[in-house]
Amino acid sequence: MYSKVKGDRREPATQSSLLDSIHRYYLHLNIHNMKKIPLKCLLVGVSLLIIAPVGAAADEPHVVLIAGTLHYSPELTLPVFATELERFGFRTTVVMGEGDPEKKTENVLPGIEALADADAAIFFMRFLNLPDEEWQPIEDYIKSGKPVIGLRTANHSFKFPQGHKRFEWNNGFGRRAIGTPYIVHQSSVTDISVVDKHLKHPIMTHVDTVNWDSLGTLYLTRLQPGCIPLMSGMGTGKMRLIERSFGTTLVNESEADIVAWAWENEWGGKVFGSTLGHPGDFGEEAFTRMLFNSVCWAVGKRMPSADMAISTWDIKRADK
Repeated sequence: MYSKVKGDRREPATQSSLLDSIHRYYLHLNIHNMKKIPLKCLLVGVSLLIIAPVGAAADEPHVVLIAGTLHYSPELTLPVFATELERFGFRTTVVMGEGDPEKKTENVLPGIEALADADAAIFFMRFLNLPDEEWQPIEDYIKSGKPVIGLRTANHSFKFPQGHKRFEWNNGFGRRAIGTPYIVHQSSVTDISVVDKHLKHPIMTHVDTVNWDSLGTLYLTRLQPGCIPLMSGMGTGKMRLIERSFGTTLVNESEADIVAWAWENEWGGKVFGSTLGHPGDFGEEAFTRMLFNSVCWAVGKRMPSADMAISTWDIKRADK
């Protein structure tokens, strides 16, 4: 079972916390491969999980998953994805504070120092204003050249005030660490397609669904040179002019853009970036397999074979 950082300690799941988590998530989740399992059998399985030893070998890759927003409910999606990574032998730590991290300036990401021991990190953050001691582990990690996986709002992870010494990172984190700054998003569901030209990229291994609908709106990008497009999306919204510090964009009513890409950032870190990450995306195997593959690719671990199912979940947005 993944460990959750609490305060400045990393705590393994206990029997009571595991039962609480299962009860809490069972209210939100309808795990597809459990739909027909009677509740009695499910509870037996839970008791076996509690009794059986859990945890990956100490030399297995360690993935830190950072839920730094309540927008799009990563506090629900990242813990279950961490459990999936554990099922395949990864060690994981979920960094997640209490309350709304976007409204805090202290104790925003308790336990973020876990990044010092990470082999890969998944960032799902939005508009944070971190104190020095919580920012530094992130900067150290990024500049170490270790892999970066950024989901949905990660390209606008920070909102330091004008004149702040880290103000440049408001756009710079997305542009320099993940591959694109934030531009704007559309207002409709998004029609997703794979990019045929790059279907042989390792991240797309056994991603067999070539078209599907994401409940999330289309985010527009300004990808850096060298980004390899893996999936694209189409969405609609109103025509408008967007003026940012890095340029001006005329947004049309109908737009198409890249929604998933691979890259190498300026520090030599492998990058998987995606503007997907709506809770509904975790119900689509094409997304969960692509995301799982991206972790394997990032740390040099073999991809799951085609007959090894990657879990999906029916998770409802808790922030709306």
